[in-house]
Amino acid sequence: MRFSVYLLCALVLCMAAQARDYSTDRRVVYAGDGGKKCRMTLYLPTNAATEPRPAVLLIHGGGWMFGTRGQLGWYGRRLAENGYVAASINYRMMPKYSFPACLHDCKAGIRWLRKHADELNVDPGRIAALGDSAGGHLAALLATTKPADGLEGDANPGYSSEIQAAVVLYGVADLSYYRRPKGYVKFLGFTGLFMDKFVGPKREDGMDPVELASPVTYADRDTCPVFFSHGLRDNWVPYGQSVAFRQQLQRLGVPTRLVTAQYGHAFDFFHPRIRTRLFESILAFLETHLGTEPTMAGRPAPLDGDPSHGGV
Repeated sequence: MRFSVYLLCALVLCMAAQARDYSTDRRVVYAGDGGKKCRMTLYLPTNAATEPRPAVLLIHGGGWMFGTRGQLGWYGRRLAENGYVAASINYRMMPKYSFPACLHDCKAGIRWLRKHADELNVDPGRIAALGDSAGGHLAALLATTKPADGLEGDANPGYSSEIQAAVVLYGVADLSYYRRPKGYVKFLGFTGLFMDKFVGPKREDGMDPVELASPVTYADRDTCPVFFSHGLRDNWVPYGQSVAFRQQLQRLGVPTRLVTAQYGHAFDFFHPRIRTRLFESILAFLETHLGTEPTMAGRPAPLDGDPSHGGV
């Protein structure tokens, strides 16, 4: 009897191994100067591919203060199963590191993917970013900022940090809201103090640090296509953040899509079936804007508009 149980368990494990068509590599250090090593987990498709694949950088949430690169592992695995190279990163966080250190690390992650494109079989002209909450804020900044904005950082030089598409899950677009937030997000006034610490002190040139850390400040006609998803009952990052940012991008002619859910913040972590349906929409968006064919000479693939708005 015991032998039969062992045999059954072995068969189940073998079937699971055969069904898994991706591998993981958690050993990558993609940036760091000795003070803080920034690490990356790679989710790599194992099925054979003769042409370079698109890649997606995954950026976890946690209020720029908490979280790990394992938080978005579900998305990494699903992306790899669908032929994408996914890279989930950690990054420098509060209270030790203020903005723009976290964005510098995200840009370094994009440049690392391009630097190692040949060995990873990645198409350098088809790279996207996906982030949730604080990670969504950083993904939005990757979509909007350019080298001229002075937010590049110095890790992995010689490669572009440009992305061709962004997926922003209930991310902050305009940090000025948190100067005077409503409801329990105020935390007895600590939210405003935290935001001041995050964006840094007042600048001698008179520029507003909050504006300089907000994606809405940098949006222009060259912003890459952006996919939004937001819970209608989100009290941490108001739904209106995604609506207003999307409307701004639409006025600029940037392709966008907004998918809503009848839940609160981080709804995809609490409702697996909704997350699966959301992922189907994300995949369709990525396939539209990253394309299914390799780009030439590392140039971005042609982009098609998708202004639809739906729910999951």
